[in-house]
Order: sequence, then structure tokens, then C-alpha cells
Amino acid sequence: MPIERNNADSITIRDNNSVTAIGRISGASDDKREEKFRQWVEDCAKQVKVCTHTFKETKQYFLEHCDTLPLPPDDRRMKYFKLNVIMNYFKDKLEHQASEFSFDMTDEEIEKWHKEEAAVREEALSSPPERFCLKLRGYCLPHTERNEAYYEETRKDWETHSKLSPAEAEQVRHADICFYFEETTGYIQSSGAGTLIRELTIYRGISKEDIEKRTPRFLGYITALREIGELPDFKKE
Repeated sequence: MPIERNNADSITIRDNNSVTAIGRISGASDDKREEKFRQWVEDCAKQVKVCTHTFKETKQYFLEHCDTLPLPPDDRRMKYFKLNVIMNYFKDKLEHQASEFSFDMTDEEIEKWHKEEAAVREEALSSPPERFCLKLRGYCLPHTERNEAYYEETRKDWETHSKLSPAEAEQVRHADICFYFEETTGYIQSSGAGTLIRELTIYRGISKEDIEKRTPRFLGYITALREIGELPDFKKE
């Protein structure tokens, strides 16, 4: 298994099925910026109010605001959504576990780690949803007149934030927008349609506990409000 140490902060691992690139997060932290962000979070916690909808209400809101086609459980995209849910919420429950990666590992140790990680992912991919009591639903947005604005927005986002070749741009133009829901964890994921996922985040809202504990749901909520101008931007002086 070829292991390329590109520099002190980057390693590429190649095997018969994939190429894995690992980069180190480097650079001195911006203490001033981090403090501004922490202060912004605290200020937002004082301004926002409890306003929450259930997971089922949020999914119904989604279904009412666009045209959708359900994805079958055996769809490849549903399998990878299941993988994401398990890796985010149940990784420690899997039988296979990988050691912690370090740039100080020898090539032999990195190869062993890579095989362990592959085994973890394979177990997650092959595990039936029932093993973790998962209730997965996925929806594709067909290219209808009602959905066209979401596709146009997604295309512009890709063109603005990515350096795409003409062939890659054409792929993005024809790629389906999909939304995924997992009821047990409350996890929601999308590919494209940033406006709609932001609307869902705001509609779903936050509880008193979210505010008090500064949960990921709370952080996502205040970020969404900042993006639509309902809360100030901590990046501005």
C-alpha cells in the first residue's frame, strides 16, 4: 500500500480501491477572532427565544415547500446517508474500532490504521438500520418548475465557491438535490439547496436546553439567522 509523505502536514494513502488524502490543520490560532466568536455566541444566546417544532413537523414543512420523490432504501445515496449517521452518532458502538491517527506513525502503523478505518466504514455500511433503531428517509427533488430556483441557487453556489472544469460544472448542473432525514437522532442532511436547508433549520427552531447548553442545533440556528440578517455578523468589526 503506497504511502506518500508529501510534507510534514500532508499524507496520501493509495490502495486498490481508493486514494485517501490526510492534511494537518496548521497555523497559529487567531485568539482575537475566536474570542469575538465566543462573545457573539453569548450575545446571540441573550437575543434568541425558544421556538421549536418537532422533527416530524419539520419534515412535513419540507414536503410542503418543494416537489419530492422518495428514495428507495437500497439507493446508493441512502446507504451513504446511513453511513454518515452511524459514523456521527454510533461509531463507538461498532465492533471494529480504529486507533487514533497521528502524523508521527510509521508507514506500517499508518497502513494498519487505514485497514482499521476501512473495516469500520464497511461495518457501518453493511449494518442494517434496525441495529441502531434508525428510521431513514430520503427524497430527491425532481427538476420541476417549482424546484428550479433551488437548482439555480445550487449551481451558482458551486460556481462561486469551487473551481470547476467544464465537465465538472456540467455534472453539477445535472446532479440531483437530495434531502435526508433520520428520526431517531433528528439528523437532517442535504446536497444543495442551501436556502431550503436554512429555512428548515430556522423553522425547526431551538429549545431552552439548546440555548443553555449551546448545542450544535443552537449554533446551526444562530448561524442561519445570521445568514439572513436577523442576527449581526461576528466577522464584521
